Amino acid sequence: MRSYPIGALFTVFASIAACSGAGRPSDVDNVDLTAATEDTAAAGECGDGELGPGELCDGDDLGGTSCPDVNAGYAGGTLACAADCRSFDASACDLSPGTALIALNEIGSGGALVGEWAGQGDLIELFNAGDVAADLSGYKLSDDMAFPADKTYVFPAGFVLAPGEWRVLIETDLLFGIAQNKEETVLLVDARGEVIDSVTFDGAIARASWCRVPDGNGAWAACDQTFGTANLAASGSCGDDEVNGIEECDGADLGGQTCEVFGFVGGALACTADCLRDTTACKSSSAVVINELESGQDDIELYNAGDTAIDVGGWILTDDPVGPDYDPATDLEKVVFAAPTTIVSEGFFVVTKGMGPGQHPFGLSGDGDTVTLLRPDLSVADRVSYTAGQADVSYCRLPDGPDGDWTPGCTPTQGAPNQGG
Repeated sequence: MRSYPIGALFTVFASIAACSGAGRPSDVDNVDLTAATEDTAAAGECGDGELGPGELCDGDDLGGTSCPDVNAGYAGGTLACAADCRSFDASACDLSPGTALIALNEIGSGGALVGEWAGQGDLIELFNAGDVAADLSGYKLSDDMAFPADKTYVFPAGFVLAPGEWRVLIETDLLFGIAQNKEETVLLVDARGEVIDSVTFDGAIARASWCRVPDGNGAWAACDQTFGTANLAASGSCGDDEVNGIEECDGADLGGQTCEVFGFVGGALACTADCLRDTTACKSSSAVVINELESGQDDIELYNAGDTAIDVGGWILTDDPVGPDYDPATDLEKVVFAAPTTIVSEGFFVVTKGMGPGQHPFGLSGDGDTVTLLRPDLSVADRVSYTAGQADVSYCRLPDGPDGDWTPGCTPTQGAPNQGG
């Protein structure tokens, strides 16, 4: 069995598939899914042509790996290294006749823009690039290496994927969401718990589509959305100063949008490095605003700057993307405040993380996140975005209320007036 670097362990399966129906990869039979992965910050420099720490391959340096090494169903052919040095491109490998090739094929962390899958939440597509059908009964799919019951999709009996068939799974099937603000790993295992395919990716890049080109055995790349059909490499990319696909903005190109379009009364709309709208500098007309948050305990504080008490019963707090097509029915991790939930004048209301009444079930990522407060009619009362590290201690408005400027490194004061660090 070939041994791969721990840091690359869960991206080794660039073209893992199935033999004798669905089968298993010959090089990962004994993978321990509970093993901790190595911090890739110490990884080698991708593109220098030399295999380094955390890299699976680099240019022509494949570490001695060949097509049959990554999948026993390959009789030979030419293996290549993907541009990210963390996955193989097996599109030039030769698959033995009578073999199925089951692969994670396309992932969308932002949902579909149009078509059959629009409004269905996060999406994961499977594809059979082989020439025989594969029975996936009892297979499991999760974004958690422990495969907990509440975050694992178990394929039902009779789930058969025909040769050349795409199958799209929606968020309500999956039982787990795909984060847009951090690295994610999705794993597919067979009924015996042996890894069939896996991919690690940046959830922000997958907001449009992260897919294999070509389908089934190609390298992973940013793509245009093609769920249920053949994959296509992205026609545009974040950072080219032009809004494409699911991008909300790109550099100076804000798509003609302003703070006022999103329910604010003024201010300056901006764009993050991940091509997400940044409304931090927008001014809210709402007396009740998001006032402080931190990504350690995941506490979120609301503040009523008005001169009368306000009932926020029916209001929604979420870290899901909120746009014109936002559907609270598909947002499985929102909190809807019970009526009445009253915040007194100049009062603070702290929303803690949890599954109880008035708590929010979503976590706040230390790598950056966006939190939105919506009125019952789904108009935006307030929204805040922060980047990596800004909310590690406390990210707060100074002074309290809608006219305050968002400031990182505040002294944590949940439930009390904000203070600088």
